[in-house]
Amino acid sequence: MDKRVLGQIGENTAADVLRAKGYKILRQNYRCNYGEIDIIAEKSGDMSFVEVKTRQNFRFGRPCEAVSEEKKKHIRRVAGCYLKEMKEKGYIPRSYDFQVMEVVIQQIEHAF
Repeated sequence: MDKRVLGQIGENTAADVLRAKGYKILRQNYRCNYGEIDIIAEKSGDMSFVEVKTRQNFRFGRPCEAVSEEKKKHIRRVAGCYLKEMKEKGYIPRSYDFQVMEVVIQQIEHAF
């Protein structure tokens, strides 16, 4: 499967899971000069910046292990851009956090 298609399926799945848990999706694929955040969600006044990692197997470890320190730094900077935009619009979240959602789409042919 094409990597981009797999990533989009993972992000949509993650957004659906967040919605099912009571989150409101504010933005998907938010970009600024520092990079991109996959999902920005809100629940009860708390904002979450979500990095989604999608894989077809665990050959190279768990998906969350692919979030390097450099990637975390980029996500924090992008979150800062978004928070600044929201502050200018008069919206300040009660608190915010960073999440990683792992999505594994694994097909087992002839499983039984």
